[in-house]
Amino acid sequence: MASDFSIRHAAFIVRQGGIIAYPTDTIYGLGCDPYNPDAVEKINRIKQRPLNKQFILLAADIRQLASLINIDAAQQQKILQATQPTSWVVPAAKRAPRWLVDRHNTLTIRITAQKDVKRLCHTLGHAIISTSANLSGKTPAKNSLQLHKHFHFQVDKIIVADRPLNARPSKIIRLCDNYVIRQ
Repeated sequence: MASDFSIRHAAFIVRQGGIIAYPTDTIYGLGCDPYNPDAVEKINRIKQRPLNKQFILLAADIRQLASLINIDAAQQQKILQATQPTSWVVPAAKRAPRWLVDRHNTLTIRITAQKDVKRLCHTLGHAIISTSANLSGKTPAKNSLQLHKHFHFQVDKIIVADRPLNARPSKIIRLCDNYVIRQ
């Protein structure tokens, strides 16, 4: 587990528009402040990925996403009952930043169980962008050595996992019809 200082430092970097690499529930991710369009664009450049590809928003709890999404109580309960790391494609609220919303007016969200990410989101007071730590089309970093090798000079901070990650991205489900986009 990362130290309190490391979490506060990561939050400071995110607030300043910086990019961090960190362990998620499943793989290493790259993240930034979702409310900062320049930081979001920087992640796209680092990953060399298409601009129209959507990010996942990781949050410590559903309240951190309430102003960004448009779901009812039953849908919220379904998200909270997921027993494995599951990302959900949900309708975006009208006030959601346009650079986060896709052409179908949706966002992809996940409530994280990863303790350091939870602490980071609580420190920030909001969700964080999450995308796999890899160049577009390449395999995500499976350990901290690969993470350092590929991103050491491109990110502002790296938080290292205290245990091996399963190296499989989360399941993605479209909430409106339960369509599984990625298993």
